[in-house]
Amino acid sequence: MPDISGADFWTMRNIMDKGEDGKITISELAKKTRVLPSAISRTLKRLEEKGYVERTVNKNDRRNTYVEITDRGREVAQEVREIMRDYGEAVLSKFDEEELSMLISYLNNIYDIAKKEIEVRKVKK
Repeated sequence: MPDISGADFWTMRNIMDKGEDGKITISELAKKTRVLPSAISRTLKRLEEKGYVERTVNKNDRRNTYVEITDRGREVAQEVREIMRDYGEAVLSKFDEEELSMLISYLNNIYDIAKKEIEVRKVKK
């Protein structure tokens, strides 16, 4: 089992989801995760100490620091994904088809309600 918290894993996921170059600035990451830059910096320090991420200073603008996942970080993230998938499959295997159908229906309803609520709140701004 990798030595990584849920928050660390989701931070790594957000870095990996950035795109082709796989780099993201600390401020972009903070905005994307809705976490204060100071908290993101602490998380990144932990991940950097474990060898999961590395930071590089933008050569054109030294005020910007980029963060990217290392090869070791990708391996750990993949391992965590597999553990989560196996866990999810184990839990869902305890339900029969009717229960799964009801669960999916409830989750779809929650999704639809949440999506509408987000739209309502956007309009109010």
